[in-house]
Amino acid sequence: MTAAALADRRGIDWRRGWPRHLAAVLVAGWTLGSHAQPAGPADASAPAAAQSARSVPPSETTAPPVCQAPWFRSGARAQLEADGQMPMSITMTVRHPGPVPGGCAAWLDIHSKSALAAMMGPPVVMDQMHRLTLVRDTGSANGRISSQHATINAQARYARLFGEASFEGTGLLSYAGHDIREGVTLPGESLHSSANLQINSLHSGEAVTTIRVPRASIHIGERRVGRRQHIDTPLGRRECLPIRYDKQASLGEVHIGDDVERPDPYNMTVTDWYCPSEAFVLRTEIRQGDQQQVIETTAIGMPESGR
Repeated sequence: MTAAALADRRGIDWRRGWPRHLAAVLVAGWTLGSHAQPAGPADASAPAAAQSARSVPPSETTAPPVCQAPWFRSGARAQLEADGQMPMSITMTVRHPGPVPGGCAAWLDIHSKSALAAMMGPPVVMDQMHRLTLVRDTGSANGRISSQHATINAQARYARLFGEASFEGTGLLSYAGHDIREGVTLPGESLHSSANLQINSLHSGEAVTTIRVPRASIHIGERRVGRRQHIDTPLGRRECLPIRYDKQASLGEVHIGDDVERPDPYNMTVTDWYCPSEAFVLRTEIRQGDQQQVIETTAIGMPESGR
């Protein structure tokens, strides 16, 4: 059965549904990473106990600052909730972090539930497993991050999606090690990713179509740190700094079976609210045209050994 035939049969617009939802698939890890932004050991405002929690020995001085982050410990977890046209709930869990030459590595489990009107059904449930590697790079002040052959397993109302994704970028988690204070301008960052996915009928198990994205990308401009303010967050009232920047996300060419789609890039204006008390971004406000989405960090869980 072709994708078009299944669309007619089930009332699902695949070309509006899966390709658009795929943007969230490819950048979910990046989104989580941009929220879990540790200030690094130099941030004296972070809790002392958290500052002393390191998964990579301090002697690993060549590693990116994120390797010494308070949350870079096995079992550390963050919960995020997003509103807007694509409501999403995301849980990220760090597994088995440790040193590698010039940096560190860890498994990152991502579980998400997201809704999309074009999918005409209940939330899409998705599990991703990434093996992240973060290493120092002489060409980037904040190092490089990569994930190869990450597994993706998703289920919607009528279909299952299986496949692999890879990404590589510079500047990811780049609040780590920076002097986050009013008036500072931080450099931009970029990420490139690819995915090979197959969609099967949930009822019969038969293959419906494939989706291949050879080169998706995310680029953000310089980030400007604004004036410290008190804001209400799900974790309570916190003193935080707004960090504003422009962001463009592009899927490039999307190969759906034998057809090729070229979705327009997504241009956004973003404000991260970085809160030194948690060394985390506790809120992100995203504006795209006349649409706005807010992503809140609703929980931060540390293993007992890291407290």
